[in-house]
Amino acid sequence: MKESIDIEKASMNDMGRVAEIIRSSASWYEPFLAEKDYDQHYVDEKWAEDNFKKRNFFVGKKDDGKIVGTVTTQYFGKDTYLGYVYLDADETGKGFGKDLIKFAEKDSRKRGQDSMILIAHPKAHWAIKAYERYGFEKIAEKKFEVVSYNDGILKDYYEEGFHLYKYKLA
Repeated sequence: MKESIDIEKASMNDMGRVAEIIRSSASWYEPFLAEKDYDQHYVDEKWAEDNFKKRNFFVGKKDDGKIVGTVTTQYFGKDTYLGYVYLDADETGKGFGKDLIKFAEKDSRKRGQDSMILIAHPKAHWAIKAYERYGFEKIAEKKFEVVSYNDGILKDYYEEGFHLYKYKLA
């Protein structure tokens, strides 16, 4: 039987654990990540404070209350941007990532959004595989295409070499 998680809105008190989760897989990105983008993976307290103000953070908790994953949403017109979909490195492969995306999908549908978008590095094969299995399709590869999408909504979030993926809700 698959273990389940409960997903709820994160509090500022949860952000230390959220940062730990993001850092838990940061080394996976190092071989191909542009050095200038390390701060999006080796996140710290300042990152937590800044991002808590501009993103909707949700956390996935096991029955024992342990936070094992996070997903963030931001709404740009009819697009929901999933900026972070992360699991603790020790909790991957258990279906929790799918649970987090399903939660974001349900929330997005409730808000009347048309699609969910995210960016991912093509060498992050574990992430791409999960996103494509869920139904996301790559819609842009070139930096210009990604940063100019929907009047440039992703300009501030772009990481070097990342591609844009979209999941249509409508």
